[in-house]
Amino acid sequence: MAKDILLDETGDLLIENGDFVIGESSQQHVQDMLLASPGGNKAAPLFGVGLIHYLHGPGNAGSKQKLKKNIEIQLKADGATQITVDVGSTIKVEAKYE
Repeated sequence: MAKDILLDETGDLLIENGDFVIGESSQQHVQDMLLASPGGNKAAPLFGVGLIHYLHGPGNAGSKQKLKKNIEIQLKADGATQITVDVGSTIKVEAKYE
């Protein structure tokens, strides 16, 4: 189980009683990976799916298999296990971090 500092629903740090909240963060890691774009992090330039580019980019429109494969590759590289990716009319991703 991955533990990290948690974020609230707006992406801000979750703070309770004046301190950061630490908790299970697998889905938070998945969400961060989906939203991050490759090249956006100098420390990890290959990290990220860049989901917004798949959804609105002219070169990737309609490529559900390519998107699914990229998500799986990114999750494995990030250390996720028990990966389930379903790309249809919605995108569902489940992964566990140990």
